[in-house]
Amino acid sequence: MTKTHYFYWGFANSGKGYINRYSKLNSKVLACFFRENIVKTYSKVHIHERLWDDVTFTSKIIHNNNGMKTVSKTERRIYRYIFWATSPSTIHSKYRAFSDKKKQYEKKNMRAYTDEEIKKYSDWKYHDSSVYYAFVYRRNQRVFPDLDLNEVKKNIDEIMEDVDVADSNLMHYYEALKDVCRRKNSVNIIPYKVDLLDSFVSKLDGFANFNQKLEDHNDLFEVYNLDKERVWKWLDYFLQEQNDLIDKFKNDNIPYVFFNLDEDKYSDLFTGWDVDLHQRDCTHHKYNWELADEDEKWKYQKVLEIAKEYMSVRNPKPLQLR
Repeated sequence: MTKTHYFYWGFANSGKGYINRYSKLNSKVLACFFRENIVKTYSKVHIHERLWDDVTFTSKIIHNNNGMKTVSKTERRIYRYIFWATSPSTIHSKYRAFSDKKKQYEKKNMRAYTDEEIKKYSDWKYHDSSVYYAFVYRRNQRVFPDLDLNEVKKNIDEIMEDVDVADSNLMHYYEALKDVCRRKNSVNIIPYKVDLLDSFVSKLDGFANFNQKLEDHNDLFEVYNLDKERVWKWLDYFLQEQNDLIDKFKNDNIPYVFFNLDEDKYSDLFTGWDVDLHQRDCTHHKYNWELADEDEKWKYQKVLEIAKEYMSVRNPKPLQLR
């Protein structure tokens, strides 16, 4: 029987976190495509509870070290289902502080290695070592160059052979994936929201870092007061990139299906995935908003007003109604 490959073509804030959890819970092979590397995760759930699992994870990281190489690591641990924390958050400043501290820790931890040590232990002959794996794992430290897209395309059948679902930065690999996405055993999923107000509020909560091409760590309220059109264009981008993807699929004769994040059932689309997460909105940003301190409650109301104003100005439609 031919394996079904699910490609989840979600952009920022479109349910990838849920899909990743869902695949791990069902012991499916997940491939996260990043510019720097491709991380394949194999999961075996030993104990499943509502908010945690006892799981064995094997991670295989495909990366570029004078050609495409793969390293792996296996560990058994408790995987806890924490509610989503955007990084940084417009509405809840504590998550900004947490994010900043985490980045500082990662930088400090990496600085514990001298330039000479990084150069030495990033040599392939140390690929079985924990330090080499750490260098590969930390994509933000830029120890290794991005994967070569031509090499990925040449080896795509081998990469995808055992993969159940792929997501993350698929657009970067569009040309490399195009042929495999046309096949009958591939399901190309385009997620969308019908509750657009909820979608825009959630995206505005990540104004600082969801689309750094347009706004790089800028304050939403400052930009809104200075030039509302910048905020409108920032939100326009998320609708336009979905439309552009559909146009590319049509032009390249790639079949696709829509998935309504508010109403459709995951079990209807992902056949044979029998174990459900405890709630479909477990990765929603609203849990940040509910935890905001009293002196920050006004931020949610202000973001809600901005989202409503955007909708009155642009009159956006759900994806299938464009």
